Amino acid sequence: MTLSKPLKITIGILTLFVMLFPFLIPVFMFFWVFSFSLPLTEIQSAPDPAEVGKIMVPMFIYFAAMMGYAFTQLGLQIFYIIHAIKSKAASETNLILFVLGTFFLPFVAMPIYYILHIWKDSPAEAVAYPGKLPDQPAV
Repeated sequence: MTLSKPLKITIGILTLFVMLFPFLIPVFMFFWVFSFSLPLTEIQSAPDPAEVGKIMVPMFIYFAAMMGYAFTQLGLQIFYIIHAIKSKAASETNLILFVLGTFFLPFVAMPIYYILHIWKDSPAEAVAYPGKLPDQPAV
């Protein structure tokens, strides 16, 4: 399976997003909650609507980012499994380990597979079709 350079870059950016999101966003969320919780600790009879709006808008943005992360990870898992099955560049044992790693440890398995089989042209395809792409008819 051959992919264009822009598609490989897009897949790499999405893989990096899926890999880093769980580590970066909770840190930002902690600082965001800490910075907005201080004014609300004062004793008041009712919260100010402007303060509630300042808190709710970032919460909705955070929720949208979490949903985007979930769908991106699911889509990448499907893509990586289909790519591994169609490319036939890896041995059967490596394919089984990759599929299990995609589900149980996607932060490790997907970047490794990306570097070994997507970013670099697969060695099996390059040997099988020297000088031309596999999808092109012989001249």
